[in-house]
Amino acid sequence: MASAVSYEFLQNLKGAPNGLATLDNTSKIPVAQLPPSSALFLGIFATSADLPASAELAQFAYVTGTLSFWYWNPATDIDGWVNQQIEEADYILLTNEEQSYVPYVVITTVTP
Repeated sequence: MASAVSYEFLQNLKGAPNGLATLDNTSKIPVAQLPPSSALFLGIFATSADLPASAELAQFAYVTGTLSFWYWNPATDIDGWVNQQIEEADYILLTNEEQSYVPYVVITTVTP
């Protein structure tokens, strides 16, 4: 009797919020069962030129060519994709407007 109750309990959790994820026919978890933040991730792209022409606010992607995450910000007058990892020398070359869209923090490294 206990195993039947356990089986029914587990069946009710399958694919349910806060339950057990299932796999689709490609052995991946369906998007509907992923947390909302995962829907913001658009994938991995080789170069920034490969990024989609547009996206929704806060969607992001990883670009292997720059080894960094890029975020979509449609409020910019420049390209909506913003590289969130930028060298100080490149940051200085940006206009004030462009700098306002790139949260920039100087991280000092200590050499032994």
